[in-house]
Amino acid sequence: MKKATRFLSCTAPLLVGLLATTASCTLRETGREPVVQRTPRFRVEAVEEVSLNGLDVLPLRTPADMDLPRRNQVIAGYVNQQLPLRVRVQVRAYNPNATKATLAGFDYTVLVDGRPLGRSRLVTALQLPAGDSVRVPVAFEFNTYKYLGDDAMPALRNFALGFGDPYRQRITLQVRPLLRAPKGALSSPASRTALAYPQGAAQAEALPVSALHLAN
Repeated sequence: MKKATRFLSCTAPLLVGLLATTASCTLRETGREPVVQRTPRFRVEAVEEVSLNGLDVLPLRTPADMDLPRRNQVIAGYVNQQLPLRVRVQVRAYNPNATKATLAGFDYTVLVDGRPLGRSRLVTALQLPAGDSVRVPVAFEFNTYKYLGDDAMPALRNFALGFGDPYRQRITLQVRPLLRAPKGALSSPASRTALAYPQGAAQAEALPVSALHLAN
């Protein structure tokens, strides 16, 4: 009987230790860590079309490219206070997560030479595959007369140049992803980020956008 008692007294701490270890392992296994979702990244991959008052300015790089007929076409729009800038770009949206992402679109602000020109919204369902990217076409048109101001006649020729130059990056966008709320309304996080063009042959690193919940 004494031997049995001694055996129990020796094994009791061991049993308690095993139970404690088992319990702690169970808690760690069942208490799942929250999955941290990284936000999608965007960049302007290509500028496909830029026209100013109907004039194709995408290939214009130097003052010599802006001959008299082209200059007169731009001046005519400015004199009438209607100088529309139409742009079509391809945006690359990349999802760095291990699960697919679903966006309802995005709000964006267009900047020319770093100054805001106008705002718009792209409302279309974007399915971003896990660890992959998709191309999103974005087209917009804004009147640049107010952007240029009342005394911009001498600068009109230079304003039309360099929209297709990837090193100047004259056109940038600030993006806010659109999320679909449970009741169907659209909302977007507060912060924004500028999209980057590719730098020559090497692609620029895509910039992160504001915090965003991804749908599985």
